[in-house]
Amino acid sequence: MAEPVACPFDILVHLRRTDVLGSAGAIGLALAQRLHAFATGLHVVPLSPVAFASPEAVALYVNEAEGAYRDALTRAPFWQAALDARGLNGSWSASQGDVVESLCQASRWSDLVVVERPQLNPDAPTGWGLVSRTVFGASSPIVVVPERVRGDGVGRRIAVAWNQSREAALAIRGALPLLARAEHVQVFEGEPVDNPLGLRFLPRLELRPWLARHGIAAGYSAFPARKDCGAALLDAAHAMDADLVVMGAWGHSRITELVLGGTTRHLFQHSDLPLLVAH
Repeated sequence: MAEPVACPFDILVHLRRTDVLGSAGAIGLALAQRLHAFATGLHVVPLSPVAFASPEAVALYVNEAEGAYRDALTRAPFWQAALDARGLNGSWSASQGDVVESLCQASRWSDLVVVERPQLNPDAPTGWGLVSRTVFGASSPIVVVPERVRGDGVGRRIAVAWNQSREAALAIRGALPLLARAEHVQVFEGEPVDNPLGLRFLPRLELRPWLARHGIAAGYSAFPARKDCGAALLDAAHAMDADLVVMGAWGHSRITELVLGGTTRHLFQHSDLPLLVAH
């Protein structure tokens, strides 16, 4: 048995199909190249609760799902060819069941999880779809990739949204290896969020010296509060020619963001850039 190759990071890439890489595959492999990471491709054959509505449906659906699962297992050469073309190490995995549960389970030993967010006909309203539920349940940051995004150069120029929130801190910490390798990092400093418990004396992360200690020479711009923060952040990212946005996700409740609007909701719906997010 061959000795395992040492890789400093693990990236999990969710592939909705097993015959094309798609946007998530392209971005995931590009990030793996930048980080010299071990890249695992995962395809999940879903089992819908609707299939168990009647005994007849159960037998038919389970048989079809089992066939799809066996077929997915045979697609390892497809993923290996993509790895070989990029000089990467990795593996192929297939699972059966709930997609969100599978991604959250695998996130426990992954440094990043890369998932695709369809721009057209999303699987559920923003906040309750596959991507948002994965963000809430995952143990690692999630890279949300819009459809039709190219993977060329991702991670060179990174926009960071910072507001002293727990979610933003988790995203920045998860993005640290990418920030350290970026050509340019620009931090947009927003208004600090209020602590929901009203505790005024919790430890505070001073981001500028923290990034400097990690060897990251970032630029900083004030980002005043406004009603259209999501659109303004996306405009600022475009203005600096960013190819990745790092931010906290769902800092307010999903109900609040759906009713009143919010940065996460806007960017999940409208961003044409990959988003590295954490909750």
